Amino acid sequence: MDMVESMVRSKLTDAKIKGLSRPGVYADGAGLYLRVHQGGSKSWFFIYRRRGVRREIGLGGFAGTAPVTLATARRKADDMRDMLANGQDPFAARQAAKTTPTFAEVAKRLIEAKRDDWTPKTEKEWRVHLLEHASKLGKLTVDMVGTEAIESALLPIWKKTPATGQRVRGKIEAVLDFAAVKKLRAEGDNPARWNGHLEHVLSAASRTTGANHEAMPYKVVPAFIKELGDDAAEQCLLFTILTAVRSGEAREAVPDEIDINAKLWTIPPERTKTDKPHIVPLSDAALAVIAARPAGKFLFEGATKDRPIGNAAMRLVMADKRPGVTVHGFRSSFRDWAGEETDYPREIAEWSLGHKVGTAVERAYRRDTALKKRRDLMVDWATYCEGK
Repeated sequence: MDMVESMVRSKLTDAKIKGLSRPGVYADGAGLYLRVHQGGSKSWFFIYRRRGVRREIGLGGFAGTAPVTLATARRKADDMRDMLANGQDPFAARQAAKTTPTFAEVAKRLIEAKRDDWTPKTEKEWRVHLLEHASKLGKLTVDMVGTEAIESALLPIWKKTPATGQRVRGKIEAVLDFAAVKKLRAEGDNPARWNGHLEHVLSAASRTTGANHEAMPYKVVPAFIKELGDDAAEQCLLFTILTAVRSGEAREAVPDEIDINAKLWTIPPERTKTDKPHIVPLSDAALAVIAARPAGKFLFEGATKDRPIGNAAMRLVMADKRPGVTVHGFRSSFRDWAGEETDYPREIAEWSLGHKVGTAVERAYRRDTALKKRRDLMVDWATYCEGK
C-alpha cells in the first residue's frame, strides 16, 4: 500500500517559514516537509512509502534563482499524491525522466548520424547553429522542448540576423523530427515548424527571408528526386511526389489498395480529405516503387513491424536535404508544372490532386473520360520527374 508520512495538512504559513531559522525539519503535512539547513537556507522535500520502501524526493529550494514557494511546493506534493493514488511511483517516474536525453545530446546524435554525408563545413555549421545559437535549448530534455522555449531561443538571433535565425529554426525542427523517429518524444506536430505555426510569432522575418515558400519549384524536382535513396522514408517521399497525393495517404497505403494489372490505386474514403474514394492512376515509375517494397501490411513500414512510417520520418528527409520545403509542397509543384508546362485542362489537374471540381452530376458524367486524361497526365508527370 502507498502511504504518505502524515495526512494532516497545511501546518506551515508563509510568515512562519520566513521566521524559521533553527536547523531542522518542519512538516506541512501529508508528506510535505521543509528542511532548514545550517546557514539558514531552506528546501522542500516529499516523503512517502511504497511497498514498504520509504522514499524522499526533493522539490527545490524556498529561495534562490528558482524559488519554490509554499503554494508551489504544495502543488508539487499534490501531483505526487495523485500519482500514488493512481498506482504510480513518483520516484520511478523521476528516474525515468532522467534517462531522456537533452536537446544538445540528441543534436549531437543527429550530427553524428549525418556527418558521413556532409562536408566538414556543413558539419561545423550544424554544430554552431544547434549547440551555440540554440544553446538555450541544450539542457532541456528533448521531450520538453516546446514552442515557448524555441521562440525564446530564436528571437535574439532573429532580431539580429533573420536569415541565420531561419536556418537555425530548420535545424531545430530536424532535431525534433529525429527525436520523434527515435521514440525520444511523441510524434505529432513539430513545435519548430514554420508554416501555420512559428510564422505567426516570427512573422516579420518571413518578409525578409522568404521563409514562407514551402513548395519546391517544379523545375528542380527532377534533380531532387535523383538524391533520394532506397530507405522507406525516401521511397515513400518519391511515391508521394509521383502520385501527387497527400503524405498521409502515401504513408498508410496498403497492398490491397493497389490494382497492379489496372495500374490503379484506390484510396478509401476514410483516408481522404474529401471523405470520398480517390482513384490514382499509377505510372510505371510509381509501380516500380511499389514493386521494390518488401512484403508487409503497409507499403512503407517503419522500424516497427506492421506499422507505417511516421510523418516525422519524411519531414526529417526534407529538413536534411531541403530545409524549409515541405512534403505537402510537392502537390503545389505538380500543380504549377501542369498549369505552366502542359495543355491539360485545369479540372484534370485538380481531380488528380483529389480536389472536388464541378457539381456531383458533372463529376459523374465526366468520371470515365477524366480518368484516362488523368492517367496521361500522371505518366507525363513521372516522365518529367525522371528527367526524360
